[in-house]
Amino acid sequence: MPDLTSRGLPRPRTGLYTRNAREGVNPVLDHGFVDAVRSGRVEPVAAVQAFEGPEVVLADGTRLRPDTVIAATGYRPGLHDLVGPPGVLDEAGRPLAVGGQNHPAAPRLYFAGFTNPLTGVLRQAGVEARAIAHAFRHEKTRAAVPVPRPGDPTADALDNGPAPS
Repeated sequence: MPDLTSRGLPRPRTGLYTRNAREGVNPVLDHGFVDAVRSGRVEPVAAVQAFEGPEVVLADGTRLRPDTVIAATGYRPGLHDLVGPPGVLDEAGRPLAVGGQNHPAAPRLYFAGFTNPLTGVLRQAGVEARAIAHAFRHEKTRAAVPVPRPGDPTADALDNGPAPS
């Protein structure tokens, strides 16, 4: 991993061997993340402290209203402190809906990597991430379509065919 401290990502305290052999942390290969950070397409920020309505409260006190939040939580259950709406998680803190599905109490909240089929958790997390990207694209497309107002010629055309010229 190159030095990205100037972009807000601290260098690990230990090296690859120590992290893997002694700490049991498996490295994840970069598939474009470093380039995305360097180009500014991805902006690392402080840890998420809480979600308050449309705002995200960071550990450093900053409040943001992002379009998207990708929280890499380490695939651990017990997210009750982070995820606010009741009923989104089971008693162990695992999400009730994963992948491209979401819970009615949190319509724009998605989870990946919390299921571990025989094909493996990392492969499954990728499958779920693609489903989330598809759902998000569909959501943005749906939001971009203007809703015609009654009396608008566009609305009449939708209801009765083309407007007379």
